[in-house]
Amino acid sequence: MKKRPLLLLALLLVSGVGFTGILDIHAQEVGAHNGYWCFDCHRFADDNTNLKWVAEEIVLIPGPGSVSPVYLNLTGPNSLADGDSTYDGACEVCHTQTAYHRNNSGGDHSHYAGEYCTECHKHFQVTMFAPTYVGPQSHETHLSDPKGPEITACTECHSSSTYSLFADGKDLANTDVCNPCHSKDGSAFDGVDDLIVGAKPNWEQGIYEADGSDLKSGKENWCATCHDGGMSNVKGVEAPNVMGDNVGYGYNVSGHGHHAVLCKDCHDLTVMHTDGDARTYSAAADNYRSGYRLSENMAVPRNGEIHPEAFRLCTNCHVYTDITGSTSNFRDDGKGMQFHEMHLNLWPALFASDSDFDGVGCNTGTCRDSAMTCINCHNVHGPPNGAMIRHGELISTPGTTDKVPALDFRWYKADGVTQTAVLGESRYGGLICGVMPDASVNHVCSGCHPTEELKWYRSPAGALGVYLDAVWTSNLSNVTKTVFAPNENIRYHARFTLVGPGSYFVKVAKSGAGNTSSMPGTDWVTKLYKQGTVSSGTYEITWDKTIPGEATPDSPAKLLIQIGMFDTPGGTLLSTDKKISTFSIASAP
Repeated sequence: MKKRPLLLLALLLVSGVGFTGILDIHAQEVGAHNGYWCFDCHRFADDNTNLKWVAEEIVLIPGPGSVSPVYLNLTGPNSLADGDSTYDGACEVCHTQTAYHRNNSGGDHSHYAGEYCTECHKHFQVTMFAPTYVGPQSHETHLSDPKGPEITACTECHSSSTYSLFADGKDLANTDVCNPCHSKDGSAFDGVDDLIVGAKPNWEQGIYEADGSDLKSGKENWCATCHDGGMSNVKGVEAPNVMGDNVGYGYNVSGHGHHAVLCKDCHDLTVMHTDGDARTYSAAADNYRSGYRLSENMAVPRNGEIHPEAFRLCTNCHVYTDITGSTSNFRDDGKGMQFHEMHLNLWPALFASDSDFDGVGCNTGTCRDSAMTCINCHNVHGPPNGAMIRHGELISTPGTTDKVPALDFRWYKADGVTQTAVLGESRYGGLICGVMPDASVNHVCSGCHPTEELKWYRSPAGALGVYLDAVWTSNLSNVTKTVFAPNENIRYHARFTLVGPGSYFVKVAKSGAGNTSSMPGTDWVTKLYKQGTVSSGTYEITWDKTIPGEATPDSPAKLLIQIGMFDTPGGTLLSTDKKISTFSIASAP
């Protein structure tokens, strides 16, 4: 191996490239380091005992004299800079003015002592040995990844004198430097120390997959750690609270998270996120998709566009004919009017909404910048009214609630006066409207109605439906059991009740699965599926399976069942429900 550089040197000399030419080649590739070139520090003799052909004697530049580096190990004693009192490391023998590892006893000799210096100070680059940012995925996310804060100075987080410590002089386990951005005081999630999604426990391994485009399994609530009721402030902007209190309302309770929709299902996790602008989207900029980092298009502001282009982000999951059909709750059965159909199809050119919710000029009508679209009335992140109708928290001026209660939506019982939160017992819906051109009444839209609450009557979809009463596991003798060994037989159970005046097509699916999101082992999934047409009543169905042999002992597992009720096979989804039951894998004998 040591003869190859000599062979290369010989070939270069034979070809007419002398020492000066060789140095010129290296100068173009890597530049010089404080006046030193490659052959000032390297020797390719067979009797050289130092690693990497580092010379056993280096002539100091400028001035007479020489130094004798000892480089016998990549790390530890006799490495590039091992931190002991003999300053003979291949890096420190020349240093006299650096902050670390000087050969005259100055500087900090504990700075990553005994580690491989070129992990951070790359050898071959335009400016030789300039520090580069390495380390876990989390470093890249903070420094150069567009979804991160793109920090430009190491000292924003680290101590200026000892980079192994943070700006408050503490180590990772004890520092408070992470708290302002990562919401230590979150009402729903501790964004700093939570063992599953906290910033500190995930520092080494990272929260994203290797390509940086998706969250790792089990880390789906990573976004929630900042977007809850705690204080997360990056570049002067507070993260809006989409998680609510995570008990009575919020994304996982009254929003799309309650229906197993993940943040990544709608948002692009790879693009610019913390741009220092509290509300990047504006109607004037026409940047709805990029402003909210969406994974699909929406025609916002809407100017005559119709389905499917107008609502593609929503109708990727929601069936458009269901939205505008007879099972939608935004209809008046007494008048035979379907209000979704009316607002979305009959008035696609009527500019009645304030899509960026800036409220500027609403009294004169100039704030009306878009035809009606889904996001004007719906807050998919889970408002406190429980029906995903705009209540005003997320459209208010950042840091305020100046647009609450917005549409002020409510359900009423059959008397039209008594409020209820139970969809099945409601008969009236009601919300606040206003006359054109004034959108300041609800801060959302201007309409054709008096400035008062508008009510509509309907027999709700909740009057019929399918409900999972219970799911559980047992042995093949139907004795309830929650601990199973690998290769043991298991029976999955699901009991459901269907309510309705006729017969309906029912699909039951999902899986029993090993859960390895927080522990090592082999994940496994057992597919479960049954379907058929049944009438009202209560039913129990079972699946007989075998626990896979690769299931990890002492690991948790779950039975997840989801059921759908349709008017006909392949028809309209009328109702759905799901339940989870947990079991575990027995300890190894």
